[in-house]
Amino acid sequence: MSVSIPDSLTLPVLFGLGEEFDFYGSRNQLKLDFSKCKFFAPFSMLFIAAKLKALKLRNPELDIRCTGHHEHPYLAHVGFFRLLGFGHGREVGEAWGSENYLPITELTRDQLYTDPEDRWQELGDLIQRHADKLALMISRDRSTNSDMFDVLSYSIREVMRNVFEHSEADRLYYCAQYWPRSHKVEFSVADFGIGVRRGLGTNPNFRFHTDKQALEYSLLPSVSGKTHLPRRSENWHNSGYGLYMTNRLARNGGNFVIASGLTAIYLSRKTKNNYRTSFPGTILRFNMDIDEIGKVTDRLSEFRRDGAILAKTIAGTGNRPPSAMSLLLRRDFDPRA
Repeated sequence: MSVSIPDSLTLPVLFGLGEEFDFYGSRNQLKLDFSKCKFFAPFSMLFIAAKLKALKLRNPELDIRCTGHHEHPYLAHVGFFRLLGFGHGREVGEAWGSENYLPITELTRDQLYTDPEDRWQELGDLIQRHADKLALMISRDRSTNSDMFDVLSYSIREVMRNVFEHSEADRLYYCAQYWPRSHKVEFSVADFGIGVRRGLGTNPNFRFHTDKQALEYSLLPSVSGKTHLPRRSENWHNSGYGLYMTNRLARNGGNFVIASGLTAIYLSRKTKNNYRTSFPGTILRFNMDIDEIGKVTDRLSEFRRDGAILAKTIAGTGNRPPSAMSLLLRRDFDPRA
């Protein structure tokens, strides 16, 4: 059984591969030909590798073989082939990364606890620390590129919080790329958790029959699988604003993509597209034009006001206001920042 990776990995083509791979998942062998495709952005790279890893987890007897892989030294360097289950290139997380890219990296919940005193810290604070580290690697200079740092730190924090607080997964995978000439950055994250529909379904107010319905609601303000629960933290309670604020930031000059189960959604400033696909858990990306972000605090204030109005029209939200940490940048509440 052989699959040729197409020369152009547009979203429809990429999501079609997600469905096609399922056909081979129960078989003994899958051959992948990489000779046609010349360019892999972070999201397409992570989608293919994570999807195939999930198939391997489900069917350990599946033997994945590759041809044309020697034409892709970058994929080998960032751990792509190792993640999908083929013994070529660096291990996942082995490459150091630089100001222009973050390799495919696995992050477990336990890895967030790096110091003995971390056991007294809230999970949100630990995720924020890791998000700051990644944002600084890409932005290079927090003072000179403050807007870039702020938007990356905020967005990375929120998508990682979403995994560890809602997916029931104990690990995630991420990668990123920054293109200095165009001032564009792309960050992608994937998990093999319970998926968006089941995650929202833990809230009795949000029971959806399709992944499409669940994904669309997940991007609205005050929609969460945990907004019905009592608050446990003044700063980090689940208000359902994290994905809403992040996708609004991304669409301000870029785009946002999320896939879970059998559905994927693409959002830009003026466009929304739905796609059929197959992905266990959840994978998303935000693609941003840094020059279009502007003053991040102003954008967040604008989106918060819009979200508060919109939340009042959504049945089941309880119209819970956004948590402090869904609205504030790290430097706004940390005197050390």
